[in-house]
Amino acid sequence: MQHLPTFRPSPGLIAGVLLLLASSVMASAECTASVQAGIGGSGVQGWRLAEGGFAAWSGMNINIDGYARAYHRQNRQAGAVLHLCVGGEVVLPDGSRYHGSSSGATCTGRFMDDLARIEAAGWADPTVGVVRWYGIVADGEVRMRGQKIAGIKPVLQRDGSGFYVSPTSLVDKSITDVADQRRYVHPLRVASAVVPGGLVKAGVAMGSFGVAIRRDKKLAVPFVVGDGGPRIGEGSPALARQAAGLALTDDITLANRYAGQVDGKSVLWVFFGGPAAGFDQARANDLATGARAAFEAWGGEERLRRCLESVPQP
Repeated sequence: MQHLPTFRPSPGLIAGVLLLLASSVMASAECTASVQAGIGGSGVQGWRLAEGGFAAWSGMNINIDGYARAYHRQNRQAGAVLHLCVGGEVVLPDGSRYHGSSSGATCTGRFMDDLARIEAAGWADPTVGVVRWYGIVADGEVRMRGQKIAGIKPVLQRDGSGFYVSPTSLVDKSITDVADQRRYVHPLRVASAVVPGGLVKAGVAMGSFGVAIRRDKKLAVPFVVGDGGPRIGEGSPALARQAAGLALTDDITLANRYAGQVDGKSVLWVFFGGPAAGFDQARANDLATGARAAFEAWGGEERLRRCLESVPQP
């Protein structure tokens, strides 16, 4: 199994890890699992670990949220690695709505046509329609057919690059400008994972830690919980690449944006719960240190090996 590089942690992180160790009974190497309904998200069975934490078998889908070159009005012509259609839902004056990514034809055809009309009308004209952005930071709101729709005008990055702001739920709170892309977790540098709402309700907070391992590669990659999503099974490119044994990169393209993706359900995800870390953009490497420390406190590679054996694989 992979041992991640050791980074020099800040005093605050050291104190937090020591508190975690002091306030917890050292985990045994056991991994007794019982079904926990509602925590895995759509199509994923979740398990509660008797000695602490939650687990699920799922795939490894790539979540690029937080990347500075994710979304641009000109899409791939400007070097964006995600099409705008995956970031929003169109709401029309008659009350009908559709997700831009519902099909390839919708993405490049209907969505872009409606987007052009909505943009030309100033983004907020209910007689024309609006886009409800969920993959891009957006402000403004309108009322349509008695319903308030918020997040309708996409926000450009403050640096003048022309790219829209791609957010993560875990943020550096000291950077208060939402148009500053540095506020959000960099997905190419930080191994992070997505959690569904059911897991959050069970006590897994943004900034808490976990570990993912592919059954074929046997590379254990501790991660931080950095974003929300519909199901367990999404990780940042940094997480997916390390789990696949690939080198990290500070730049991705359309050709390699999904490197490390795994279909099916051959990745074991474990979420420890417990204390959450803050995010300091200037010390982003501290998240890797905190994740590794939390992994060892939870039981490390020996306990993870037991979980591979005891959590039933679909």
